[in-house]
Order: sequence, then C-alpha cells, then structure tokens
Amino acid sequence: MNLAKAALAIAVLVPVPAGAQIVQTPGSKILVMECNPHRHAASQSHPWIDPYGYWHNNPAYFPSWDAFLAIVYKNQSSLVATEVDFGLVARGSLVAVTKDVGKFSPDVTIDHEFVVSREVFPLDGVPYCAVLRVKYSDGSTWQNPIPPLP
Repeated sequence: MNLAKAALAIAVLVPVPAGAQIVQTPGSKILVMECNPHRHAASQSHPWIDPYGYWHNNPAYFPSWDAFLAIVYKNQSSLVATEVDFGLVARGSLVAVTKDVGKFSPDVTIDHEFVVSREVFPLDGVPYCAVLRVKYSDGSTWQNPIPPLP
C-alpha cells in the first residue's frame, strides 16, 4: 500500500472533530462548505435534483426510498460556472456522482440537494464531496486531474 492510500485509510477511520476543515478539491475553484449525505422519512418532501442535473418538485414523486446528498458550495472562479460535477467519496472510494446545472456566479452560495442511490449507506469514516468537473460560461472546463476512484 503506498503512502497516499495509507494516509487516506487513516483519515477515513479517524472521526473529524467539530470545526475541522472540510476536504477541498485543489484547483477546482469550487469551495465546498457542506457535504451531507442523508435520508428522508416518507413524509418529508422538497424540491430535489436528480443525478443528471434535472430539478424535480412534485411531492407525489419524491424518492424518499433513496438517499440524498446536500451540498453547499461557492464558485470562486471569476467566470460563471454552468455545470459542476460532484463525487461522494466514502470508505476511500467514489460511491456516488451527481451534476449541478445552472448559472453559478462567483462568490454566491449555492445550496442544493441531489438524489443518490441508497446503496451509499452505511457510510463508514468521514465522507466528503470531491469536485470532478466544472464547466464555465465561456465553454472552458476544469477536469479533476486525480479523480477519486470507485
């Protein structure tokens, strides 16, 4: 096992104390402020985003049987972002992927909730949201050069 994998394994097993830094993706210019994988009770309903970036808001079709990933983030680039792909990393592996589509201006807080597979649970260790790709309004993209592996 190489040193990076060993460090990641240790980091996943150690609980994060309150006030600890959230894992960031270097070079992405996306500041993740919250990464919260969770479930809802059948009686809870709110707008949600599917893994392909489409918004849904019909309570009759709320997928309470699935899991959710709440992500709060800011675009720290000088350009407007139009797509941001996130990966949920748990147990040292990429366990879910989702896409946010819209116009995400610089320094504006975005607070969205995505449906993900319930198979991501149970989560061991400390999960985090990695930025996988960012597309900007000028057509340029940033791709994570070292993406987490499944």
